[in-house]
Amino acid sequence: MESSAANFLQQASRRQNTLNPRMEVHIVDKNDIFYKKGRVLAEEVYRKVWKTEHLIDGNDYAIVISQNGSVVGNINLQLRSEKRLLKSEIFFGQEHWQNYFPGSPTNVAELSGLALSDELQSEIRRPIMMMLILGTQILSRALDIQFYATIQHDFLMRILTKSLQLPFFRNDNSSLPQGQVPDDLYWNRQESPKLYYLDTKNNEAISACASFFSYLHIAGIQTSFLPRIKTNNIPFSTFRKNWYLETIACH
Repeated sequence: MESSAANFLQQASRRQNTLNPRMEVHIVDKNDIFYKKGRVLAEEVYRKVWKTEHLIDGNDYAIVISQNGSVVGNINLQLRSEKRLLKSEIFFGQEHWQNYFPGSPTNVAELSGLALSDELQSEIRRPIMMMLILGTQILSRALDIQFYATIQHDFLMRILTKSLQLPFFRNDNSSLPQGQVPDDLYWNRQESPKLYYLDTKNNEAISACASFFSYLHIAGIQTSFLPRIKTNNIPFSTFRKNWYLETIACH
């Protein structure tokens, strides 16, 4: 009798977790344990899907999604500095964004290592992508990143632009990578990956991210954002002026 009751409660708990999953969004630097856990997931996914034996790292931050202690999503971010180029500059030329972003190169960063666990149910995959993008936008505010670059295939960008309504756009002047590319299926498919950009201050990007928060709440997906990065504390009025009032004036 007690065993039957315990089984019933366990099954009910599993159903509740499926309907109302609890997610943690870890926003961390490269020294955090969750950075390493996210990289393990990314390496496993890229090895399985793209036959990638060595996933290039050199990143500074990660957004890592965990569910019930298991890592289910990852994306990495690399900062640009005067002494270090972005990974995409190796393949598409130095400061390849010049025709699209006139600001300082140090306000540009690169997104890579996007990976979702293959154990995820299909209905939760889009929400996890929303959480990853929200994490990148939080980092952009904290680190004064105004422009993202990323190397992706068209089929993923269709999900981001059509399904999630994010205003990524392609660099049509750099359609083919230069030099030697990694020897895996990611780079050596019939159609090679392309360069895409996202203006973090774009009104459509801000609106899309606001809709993600609303959707996660309405869908009953309990989400905890856990940033563990060092930032300068600023009052809300300054934050709003720098990132929202200025954005409205520019668009």
